[in-house]
Amino acid sequence: MAERRELAIGIDLGGTKILAALITKDGDILSNLEVETLAAKGPDVVYQQVVSSVHKLIRESQVNKNRLLGIGIAAAGVINMQNKEVIFANNTGWRNMPIGELLESEFELPVHLVNDANAAAIAERIWGAGKGAENLVYITVSTGIGAGIISDGRLITGEGDSAGEFGHISIDVNGSKCGCGNRGCLENLASGTAIAKTAKEKLRNGEYSEFFTETDSPSAEEIGKASLKGDTFSQKLLKETATYLGVGVTNMVHILNTGVIVFGGGVMNLSDILLPEIKKTVNQRGIPSMVDRVNIVKSELGMNAGVLGAVGYYFEESGDKVLASTEK
Repeated sequence: MAERRELAIGIDLGGTKILAALITKDGDILSNLEVETLAAKGPDVVYQQVVSSVHKLIRESQVNKNRLLGIGIAAAGVINMQNKEVIFANNTGWRNMPIGELLESEFELPVHLVNDANAAAIAERIWGAGKGAENLVYITVSTGIGAGIISDGRLITGEGDSAGEFGHISIDVNGSKCGCGNRGCLENLASGTAIAKTAKEKLRNGEYSEFFTETDSPSAEEIGKASLKGDTFSQKLLKETATYLGVGVTNMVHILNTGVIVFGGGVMNLSDILLPEIKKTVNQRGIPSMVDRVNIVKSELGMNAGVLGAVGYYFEESGDKVLASTEK
């Protein structure tokens, strides 16, 4: 008798790494692996890395392919969920990439594609920090900033599946121009890239640090470590970062009246430093009756949010409903 088909493969495609995992309908990760994206070698190499990671996962887990329902893939950038196509992704160099069609042909399994922040929002709502929440926003703060939005139990994707570009709301109307064309974007002020860039500029302009010199280019992680060791330069910079994020979150709360905001992404490894300041800013600036209802927390799923959400979305689109519906 054939084994019951109960598993799916989740893929979290990032600019530096690809995480693939074998996952049950209950969200249990049975096997996973990580490979480099190798984005600098071109978009074709990125695709081959995705393919080889799935083949390797199947081989090393020794799973009977008859048990595999399909593949869910979470990717950054502008995507067409219905056509399973990455329209534009700066971190991989993909343009009009029919990733779903290609993987379906390669593995003879159905594939569903979802934006990585949307995937994380789904995962946190099903299995993580926002379990069961009808109104939830997942915010990722990493190289860039993005958001996945669930409202009244529905994943909000908008026209063209591009809702949630939280990093491109304007916080400073006279700020520097962003690659998106806007000015003063939150991503230009509070992402990991922005923290490193701002630190470098401030040091070059003569601001004093006990840990860094004017020739240093510290990363966001290094700034966090210095802050914990008492460096006032780093502490001030992270406080500014948290304030910007808090302003953005306040806007989000006022627009969506959400109940849970989950923060994830590499920069939120500094959550012990950032979250108190974010909450403080939201409480100072927000409409009390709205912000009093918001629970602002750190992700419980961490780096697994993307692969779990990719599989959660796959199950949803395949008829095993985990969300009320999908709003287009």
